[in-house]
Amino acid sequence: MKIPPFKEINPPNKNGYWVNKKNGQVYGGAYISPLLIPNLERVEKGFKKALKDKKFIKGLEEQLLNYIGVNTPILFSEELTDLAGGKNKIGKIFLKRTDLHHDSSHKPVNAFSSCYFAKHILKVKRIITETGASMNARAVAAACAKLGLECEVHIGAVDEEKVNLNRNITELYGAKIVVVHDSTKTLLPAMASALRSWQSSPDSMYVVGSVAGPHPYPQMVRTWASIIGRIAKKQFKQITGGVPSTLFAVCGGGSNLMSMAYPLLKERTKIFAVESGGDGIKTGRHGATILGGGKMGILLGMKSKVVMHSSQIAESITEASGLDFASCGPEVAYLHDIGRIKFLSSTDLEAKKTFLMCSKKLGILPAIEACYVIHSALKEIKKRKNPRENHLIHLCGSGESNVTRMLKFKRENE
Repeated sequence: MKIPPFKEINPPNKNGYWVNKKNGQVYGGAYISPLLIPNLERVEKGFKKALKDKKFIKGLEEQLLNYIGVNTPILFSEELTDLAGGKNKIGKIFLKRTDLHHDSSHKPVNAFSSCYFAKHILKVKRIITETGASMNARAVAAACAKLGLECEVHIGAVDEEKVNLNRNITELYGAKIVVVHDSTKTLLPAMASALRSWQSSPDSMYVVGSVAGPHPYPQMVRTWASIIGRIAKKQFKQITGGVPSTLFAVCGGGSNLMSMAYPLLKERTKIFAVESGGDGIKTGRHGATILGGGKMGILLGMKSKVVMHSSQIAESITEASGLDFASCGPEVAYLHDIGRIKFLSSTDLEAKKTFLMCSKKLGILPAIEACYVIHSALKEIKKRKNPRENHLIHLCGSGESNVTRMLKFKRENE
């Protein structure tokens, strides 16, 4: 399948802000050290050039199709449809099988695109990145190995232990691993550490794993990642004759969500983002930025929603390393605030039970991150009770790295 062309339908302004026209609130921007400004300007200028370079786009899309394998199937899930009430009550549930990409998640699309851009447009030889669940790390490391680039990965000490398999694969791809012991030892300090490294190495490029960070990264990452949604939209029309009635995607920083949601923003599709409720939203121990009461703040070079306790950035509590982030991308916060995206949440316990259910009933090992969205989607679809609807769930990754913890959970609860 040929990749449908990119069309900018929700651009930030020239300063990198999305603006809520009702109240004037701005989201995005670049709040960074003056030492990083030349780096960001170089990336922004290169990004604009890349989008107009037909030779670059053609070469990138060939690699995404043949190396990453972005043309993954959309699967009608009879099992999930029956669990939600059956076709005669709720319509049909489909899964976009992004877990079948090379390196088993949605992350390789942006990772490879960013590294390909770094090599062919910016002409750099070294990549710096960060990771939570290490899916971004292994994807960036694989891209660097294929493209002949050096790779430096920053990961929090807590996440390194949670997803040791992905971390080890990242090292096998040849990446230098920098374990971060600052603060919460998770994704947030890992991103801060990566930015500091880039500040002292302007001849490198920083690859962001989510639609977060200073401008132009939120726009650039969602542009690369939207290839997934562009293909899915075309596939869905071929299968059902139209766009999805509903779309469900999990949301930490927001790359997974925006990869699918962006091409559907102007369609009639109801878009649902699912956050990690951790031990429960009311407990305060969760990974939910929007439903957890996040307020506008500045974090990691961007203005967006941030979860804070007593004016301090809150610790994010979640089983899913990929959702362990006390903020979300500025475009995500903007789209929520203008009412285009509705947010739901699932607890860690609900996600773990969903992991076991999918393993036994679907014959699929989903990433734990995907289990939050599957649980919430089933609840929401049951409420809708519309047999004419077609629902699409983003199965955003494979769960091999979660097996040890999930097997322990299974045995403790049998």
